[in-house]
Amino acid sequence: MKNLFKYFAIIALVAMAAINASAQSTAVDKVAQLDDVYCFNMPEFMIKGIEKLGGNDILKATPLPTGVLKKVKNIQFISTSKKKAVKKAQKILKDLDDTSKYQVIFRSSSNKTEKIAIYAYPARSERFSEVVLLINEHDRQLTLFQLLGEFSMEDVNDIEEELNDNKTQDDEDLIIIDASKK
Repeated sequence: MKNLFKYFAIIALVAMAAINASAQSTAVDKVAQLDDVYCFNMPEFMIKGIEKLGGNDILKATPLPTGVLKKVKNIQFISTSKKKAVKKAQKILKDLDDTSKYQVIFRSSSNKTEKIAIYAYPARSERFSEVVLLINEHDRQLTLFQLLGEFSMEDVNDIEEELNDNKTQDDEDLIIIDASKK
C-alpha cells in the first residue's frame, strides 16, 4: 500500500509540474502554438553547422548582424500571413508590452502599415537573455524572431541598425523600379 501511495504522489507531482510549466509559457511560445502559424526553431548547433557548411546566405537572410548571430544560443522564427492567426498573435503579443518583464528597445511605424518592435528580457537590465524582434506588415503578415543567448544593449542597437539599413535599401530599390517604368 505504501508503494501505491508513493507512485500516486510521484504522478501527482509530475502532473503539477506540467501544469505549472504550461502556465508559465511565454507569449512567443503561445503564438508558436497557434493554428496557421509557421514555426522553426534553430538551436546553436544548427546555426554553427550552417556556418561551417558555408550556408551563410541562409543566415544573412535574417535581419541579424553577424556579431549578434555568434551570441545566439537559439533562434525561433515564427511567421503567418493568415488574417485570423495574425489577429490572435497580436493579442497574445501585447504581453510583451508588460514593462515589468520586457523592455521596449525600439519601435517603428512606417505609414501605419509596417510596425517593427524590439523587446528585451529582462526589463531594466543591461544584459539580456532574450531579444524578440516583431515585424507586423499591414496587419496581414506577422514575422517574429526570438533570440536566446547573452546580449548587450549594443547588440540590440546593431539589430536596429541592420533593420534600418535593410529598410533604406528596400526604399532605394522601389525608387529604382519606379524610375525604370518612366
